[in-house]
Order: sequence, then structure tokens, then C-alpha cells
Amino acid sequence: MFETIDLLLLLIAALGAVQAVFLIILLQGEGKRAFRANRWLMMFAVAVGMGFIDDIVDTIVPPLVNLYLTPLVTPFFFAFIPAIYLYFREISGNPSAKPAWHFAIMLPVSAVMVWVVFLLHASLSRSDTAVSDVRINLDFSQGNVFNLLLMMLIAIFCLQFAIYMFRIWHVAVRYLKDAHRQLEVDQKGLRRWILELLVGLSVIFTLFTLISLFDTIVSRSEWLVLCVKATFVLVFFRMCHVIAANPALFVQPERDEVENTGESDGKRPRPGLARNVVDPEDVSRIGAKLDRIVAARELMFDPLLTMPKLANAVGVTPNQLSYVLNQHLGKSFFDFVNEVRTYEASRLLIKEPDRTILDIAISVGFNSKSTFNLAFKKIIGKTPSAYRDENSLNTNT
Repeated sequence: MFETIDLLLLLIAALGAVQAVFLIILLQGEGKRAFRANRWLMMFAVAVGMGFIDDIVDTIVPPLVNLYLTPLVTPFFFAFIPAIYLYFREISGNPSAKPAWHFAIMLPVSAVMVWVVFLLHASLSRSDTAVSDVRINLDFSQGNVFNLLLMMLIAIFCLQFAIYMFRIWHVAVRYLKDAHRQLEVDQKGLRRWILELLVGLSVIFTLFTLISLFDTIVSRSEWLVLCVKATFVLVFFRMCHVIAANPALFVQPERDEVENTGESDGKRPRPGLARNVVDPEDVSRIGAKLDRIVAARELMFDPLLTMPKLANAVGVTPNQLSYVLNQHLGKSFFDFVNEVRTYEASRLLIKEPDRTILDIAISVGFNSKSTFNLAFKKIIGKTPSAYRDENSLNTNT
């Protein structure tokens, strides 16, 4: 029969595994523009999910089989923090050139765990210890090599934790400073998401590390382990909620579109351009590309034109384009588009007096006459009909 603590652990492990799968599905559903950043959150979900699956398997398979599975599961604990670090590197616009190296530690960890399991199994055959009582923790009756291997893994895990947490905070804080200055007001949700993820995971990683050390070195505490696992479930739930309520938080321009834009300009954009924050030297390049798009007219008169669509044509992210429009041109996206369309409409109103106002409005991208009239009066200072009548009189005189 299961004890209460075992039932609670099994329930939480099942919830955690389901949440991990659901989180991966949500992240995958955000599309390929968000995949470059979200793949590391997926890796984090897989790593934590493997821990939950191990807890479930632990209650199903015999103890000896579970012992043999340890070398497959343990390396994933060393993937938690690198995955989050690579995520922050990606969204800050400075992705790692060789991300696989951050997970290279998993192979030697697995090899060491194979050795540990071998030593522990050999010890079982020499003693009367029940298989159900076997646990991998420091036990000086097992011999120096066994304890040395465990101490080495513990030291590596703690060192990895300290180094990566420092680097995560360094990258995230620098990005938040730039984002606070450059992102639009309506991007407060993005900054709040980053802060929640940063602070929440920092607390959980710290608790997980301390409790794991206590569990391995001092004494097994099922309730402490239960609390940590429950906290991971809550984090997964919160991440799923935020992503479901705010799809595509980190939309990136598609790589091939950015490269094609760079080639048409005679130069390839720098890698740092594919991010949410714009360097000063990139502003003129974005402005020049906008001028060419305006001169070409076709895209600007598309009635389905959106910020992401225009950003893709420029070869930047929507946040970058919004920053340049707001801070350097003093316009919102809609003001910028409506201004281009209105000036073209004002030209057509005089050049083609026989065309109806509605026909001209639709030809330059407006979806209705009322919307066109409001935009025209805001930019020109008078209605389209009054503008046409006034200029017709001036032409006749």
C-alpha cells in the first residue's frame, strides 16, 4: 500500500508531467518565428518533465530497475539552468554560437552515474541490504571511490548552479534595462514575464539545489522534496497561463526574410539586428529601408498590412520597428501608415477628379470611407471632399 506522502508525490509528478507536455505544445504552437527562443524553454520543460516521469516510474517498476535507470535521468538535472540561460541569451539578441556545448556535461555525468550504479550493485551482492532500501547518497560504508564520485557530481552541480545563475542575472538585467528604454508601453507584459521567470526560477533553482544537497548529504526529507516538486508544477502552470494569454511574446523575424532583405540592401544585417532592442547605428538602416518601401508603394497600400508584416519586409522584429517609428520618427505604426496612404490619396483626389472618394480610399488601403475621412482630416486638416473642392477651385482659377 502507498503511504500518504507517496500518493502525494505520485499525484504531483503526474500533474508535473502533464504540465510539461502542455507547455511544450503551447511553445511549439507559437510558430517558427518564436522557436529560436522557445526551444530552450522546451528543453527546460523536457528536463524537468524527465524528473517527474522518473518519480512516476519509481512507483511502477522494481527498485533495482529504477536504479539502473538513474544514469538516464540524472543528466537532465544538469540541463535545467543551461536551458534557461540560453533562453535569456536568445531573447536578448545575443544567442550562443555553440549552444550544444552547454549540455556537454550531461554525457560525463551519465558515465559517472553508470559507475556509481555499478559500485552500488556490487555492494548489494556482498551485503544483506534489501534492494528496496537502496538509495544513491553519501554512504561511507560503500568505499572511497563511491563517495568520491558522488562528491564530484555534487561539486559540479553546485558550481554549475553558481556560474549559470550569475550569468542569467547578468544577461537578463542588461536586457531589461535596454527593453525598459526602448520597448513600447504596451510591452509591459513582456517585461513582467521576464521578471516573473527570472525571479521565480532563481528561487526554485536555489531551493532545489539546497534541498538536493540536504537530501543527498544529510537526510532524506520526503516533504521537502514534495514542496519543491509542487513548486515546479506551479511554475509550469503559470508559464502555460502567460503563454496562452499572450501568444507570441517574442516574435522574431524569419531568418530567410532577414537575409533576403540584407541582400537586397547590398549588405547583410548584423546578427545583433535580429532582436528586440535596436542599436543606434541600425536606426538609419531601418529608416532607409522604410523609405524604399514607401517609395515602392505596393506594400503600404495593402489593406491587410500589419506591424509584423511591415517588420518582416524591413527585416527586423515588430518591437524594433515600433521603437524606430516612435522614438525617431515620432509616429505610431498606424499614424505612419495612414500618413503615407493619405498623402497618396490627396494626390489622386486632384489628379483623378472623376474617381469617387471611396474608390480612392480603397485603392490606397483604407477599408471604409469613414476611416479614410477620419485619417484624412487628422493629417490634412479637412475632409477629402472639402480638400478636393478647394483644390479644384484653385486649379480652375
